[in-house]
Amino acid sequence: MMTLLVAMIMQTISLNSDGPIHCDFPSADGASKMIVIELHPRPSLKDQPGLYRVAMTLNGQGPLRASAQPIHSTGERDMLIQGRSKRHYTYSLGLRADGKAALNISKPGASEDEVIKSTRIGTCLGHKVHMQRWLPQ
Repeated sequence: MMTLLVAMIMQTISLNSDGPIHCDFPSADGASKMIVIELHPRPSLKDQPGLYRVAMTLNGQGPLRASAQPIHSTGERDMLIQGRSKRHYTYSLGLRADGKAALNISKPGASEDEVIKSTRIGTCLGHKVHMQRWLPQ
């Protein structure tokens, strides 16, 4: 009986620490509103090594299909999370192990060859458990 109780408590603790990643990206000049992103890991049997499925929600809208993968070129424990909307907007979020993040938004311009890009700097919370699972030791 006591073993069952301990097992239930351990399962509850692991579920609570395995929640979404929450990121805030304020505007640099304060003129536009803050961008809030939530990332919900969506493990799948179709996941490939080094590429993980994620559901991305922007300011409560979505979710968008996204993927997370390690950034090998930095030499640090960094992740790249990318999602794409139906309107061909691309959201690229670079996340460091300390929670610092950069969000790059690319959207189609007026002409077919034009792409409008903007970048915001912010922070993320709740990422440590997921990064530990996704990044090689």
